[in-house]
Amino acid sequence: MVALLLIAGVTTVAVVFLLQGDGPPDYVTAIGLRGQEPGRFDSPAGVAVDSGGNLFVLDTNNSRVQRLDPEGKLLKMWGDPGSDAGRCFSGPLRVLISPEDILWVADTDNNRLQSFDSTGHFQSEVGSLGQGPGQFSRPIGMAFDPSGNMWVADSGNHRIQKFAPGMKNVLAIIPENPRPSSLEGEFNTPWGLACDATSTVYVADTENNRIQRFAKDGTHIGSFGTAGDGKDNFYKPTAILIDRNGALFIVDSGNNRIKKHDAQGLYVTEWGKRGSLAREFDNPQQICESRQDGTIYIADTNNNRIQKYHPRKSPLFQQDQGLQIPTKPRAPGASESPLTGLPEVPSDDPTPGATGKPSSTPSPAATTAPATPDAEPTRF
Repeated sequence: MVALLLIAGVTTVAVVFLLQGDGPPDYVTAIGLRGQEPGRFDSPAGVAVDSGGNLFVLDTNNSRVQRLDPEGKLLKMWGDPGSDAGRCFSGPLRVLISPEDILWVADTDNNRLQSFDSTGHFQSEVGSLGQGPGQFSRPIGMAFDPSGNMWVADSGNHRIQKFAPGMKNVLAIIPENPRPSSLEGEFNTPWGLACDATSTVYVADTENNRIQRFAKDGTHIGSFGTAGDGKDNFYKPTAILIDRNGALFIVDSGNNRIKKHDAQGLYVTEWGKRGSLAREFDNPQQICESRQDGTIYIADTNNNRIQKYHPRKSPLFQQDQGLQIPTKPRAPGASESPLTGLPEVPSDDPTPGATGKPSSTPSPAATTAPATPDAEPTRF
């Protein structure tokens, strides 16, 4: 866009583009419908992409993993309800792809992690119910750091565990004496994790409605966020993505939105509200990015679909030294058309202010809500 402005008789040309990273990514489509048939989902809570761009969806209430091509075509499916390692899951909530394309599943209600190759062949089982090193109580978020260590959000134990490459031993437990706590460096039911290129670890401290940062040795660096629905607030954040540019995309599940912050926690932009239209969500859970092209996928759990976004297009020109014209990211309007061919999927509990939810629905437990949230969060 070129703006020609006449100021005091002088023509000032300001070439203004919305720079990549200033606004939300570009919406592409949604993948999935509700059901038990192959290619359909029931409360998908996890999503990950391998090096070939193939999509892995953790179909939570169907207790299975579905592998799709980049266009959403089903390639493979495996999993059943139960506890048998290698073929069964119970309430699985997250998936993670390693740099070697090994798929890790947080088999949450079985209190373990399971790993598979990209074709679904079982590799390993890690963990059991307990409070000792290497044991879990409802593990959820997982992340690899640049050294190949895996960090796991051991949510029911209110701690983070750091495993050496190969998951052979535990290198650190944060904090050393875990308990439900709102103190800095301690947690109350952490759900999400992400590590950046410097091995800084970001934790979605879900019940404390904040994001905490730690150094690679576990030293607490700081935190940002409080309960609410403003630009500096969160309500039940459940997952974090650090994109290729180092920006943080945070799934603010209770507010049914995705927030973008910089590495220091400063607010950049956001999109989403409760609904079933494009760029709307109902209890979103996990977010991931394709290593190939930066495509972003979001598990829109209660809408039983995966939303797909492309990176905002790079500008051809930067803003010149003329008149500075502020830009504002476009927000979705209430009059936007529904997604083509996708029926509106009502929430399990559409009544405002209601609190009852099925136990199988993946969402943080209820605590005191902010004074003015945009949408009532889903319970479990």
